[in-house]
Amino acid sequence: MPFALFIGVKLRENTRLSDELVRLVNRDRLTDVATRDFFFRRMESDPEAYGVSLMVDIDHFKQVNDTHGHYAGDAVIKQVSQILKRETRTQDIVCRFGGEEFVVFLHEVSADQGLVVAERMRTAVAAEALPGAEGRPALSVTVSIGGSLKERLEDINLSIQQADAALYRAKSNGRNRTVVDWLPAPAERSRAG
Repeated sequence: MPFALFIGVKLRENTRLSDELVRLVNRDRLTDVATRDFFFRRMESDPEAYGVSLMVDIDHFKQVNDTHGHYAGDAVIKQVSQILKRETRTQDIVCRFGGEEFVVFLHEVSADQGLVVAERMRTAVAAEALPGAEGRPALSVTVSIGGSLKERLEDINLSIQQADAALYRAKSNGRNRTVVDWLPAPAERSRAG
């Protein structure tokens, strides 16, 4: 009996370690959102997936690091990732794409729904401030978002490239705005001010 108990304990421990290894491979360590590799594996495993791809970039992030330090920069990245997760559903994917950039894939949503979610994300980030460290004022950031549609059987890379081009337009036009490639330029959204 003690041997069977020992084997059972070791099997549970191995399972726990295996689960933790999978989590470390699939989740970004800083933000606990999906890694880029996990994102692409998941999208490749579901070629029928369709919806809206969003590229989200934290505006003036280098200035945050230069002014407040890298720990504050990490806190901003964590906060933004948590807001993005909060504003999406469980079937959607939030992925840290690199540095201060995220990709969000909204499964089976229409263009109109995707624009609503993107705007909700953008305004939620702008509304939340991190407490200031060492007597400094609260730290607020904004994000720029580019969006594109992904059709069934379409390569996710194409949708991401199109969302990235829309993101570039958002940043070129003043930041803190959402630009989607399915609407003409006058319909681009931005916060007044």
